[in-house]
Amino acid sequence: MKKEIFQDICSQVFNVLESNEQLTIYLEGENSQYFRFNDSKLRQSGIIEDYAVTISLFTGKKSLQSATTVSSDIESSVNNLKNEINALRNPLSLIPDNEFTSFPDNFDSIEIIKSGQLPNRNEILDALMDIITKDYLTGVWTSGKIFRGCSTSEGANHWFEKDSFIFDFSLIDKKENMVKVLFPGNYWDKNKFNAAFQEASDRLKLMNKPKMELKPGKYRVWFEPHAVADFVDMLNWNGVSESSLRNGSSSLLKMRKDGVKLSEKFSLDESFDRKSTAPFNSRGEVSENVSIIKNGVLKNTLINSKTALEYGLDSNFAEDVNSWGMGEYLRAPLMHGGDIKLDERLQRLGTGIFISNIHYLNWSDNLGGRITGLTRYSCYWVENGKMIAPIKTMRFDDSFYNFFGKNLEGVGEDILSRPVIETYDGRNPGETTCPGILVNDFELTL
Repeated sequence: MKKEIFQDICSQVFNVLESNEQLTIYLEGENSQYFRFNDSKLRQSGIIEDYAVTISLFTGKKSLQSATTVSSDIESSVNNLKNEINALRNPLSLIPDNEFTSFPDNFDSIEIIKSGQLPNRNEILDALMDIITKDYLTGVWTSGKIFRGCSTSEGANHWFEKDSFIFDFSLIDKKENMVKVLFPGNYWDKNKFNAAFQEASDRLKLMNKPKMELKPGKYRVWFEPHAVADFVDMLNWNGVSESSLRNGSSSLLKMRKDGVKLSEKFSLDESFDRKSTAPFNSRGEVSENVSIIKNGVLKNTLINSKTALEYGLDSNFAEDVNSWGMGEYLRAPLMHGGDIKLDERLQRLGTGIFISNIHYLNWSDNLGGRITGLTRYSCYWVENGKMIAPIKTMRFDDSFYNFFGKNLEGVGEDILSRPVIETYDGRNPGETTCPGILVNDFELTL
């Protein structure tokens, strides 16, 4: 969809509003090519063109929402949204005022277009089929444009458009050993893909060795950036939200109330500088960068407009609650890098565990910051800086107050962006950007 089409739809819809009504129209869209592979064979192919919109109708201190879809057919889309508005008017008149309701205003329009160089369908298949026959491969390729747009009846018109691709795949050998790979980007480079594939293939050969069974206990661990990203993303669930701090459910409560600090090596921002996702939220409010934790000290939290009104705070225009039940969550988290060079990480680890991926994370003690999960996919025992053998899957249970705190021994120099891969509600442009970390005394439980 073109920006001009979306804004034409919005302007026509705004013309039907009554004098006491205000409206926001928020668009989430994509135009994507996808392929699904299993056993190194193409099993499914298709194109997705989807444009979901959420309209929010306001009258004073009342507001109701409705979700529907639009298309490039302007007349049909306008009529559809008009019908949605008509359906909201009667129930909106019946609900009571909500003192924490506010219409987003006083925001300048912004436009961000992050263009890339994506391969066409035949280029993708030629590049992949040339190489994936070397090992059994299972995975999904998605590529194309992702759109976000928001217009308000008070004149703000925001637009975000991004070219990107993700190849999320696993290499599997005859013994069902697996190495998981996430290969994302904005500019397709077959040589880089071949190199990433070869590295994964080499790791898979190492997985063919007998797996070591580790005893429960505390170990030195090097976490690759994708594993660190999983830990950082946990802070979206009862973590960085000001509302969760106020109601006493946040994992950062010790930092707020007791002055507990993490390691000086740990700094975390909400940063839109990389333009990986839209800086405006679903209300059309434009967010700036926010320093969340700086050198281990809690500096700020994410505050949406409702929380700001409820507690008399200044909003930094965090997101409202989404379909996953998360509110005031990080849309563009960035953990700062350190001084451990990529080719030095095994030497700095010495003897311990190299963890590429972690899975099935959950809070085991939310207020204590304890996270439980599993090691999985290409995790290795290392001795004297050399990978010796893969390890059997282990459960861990440890607090980020330890592994981002007193036990954080070092941080990788290079940072890596991991895009959101979940597509339940469509492709998401967001990314979590992290370095690897070296941790002492990380607790494996069984």
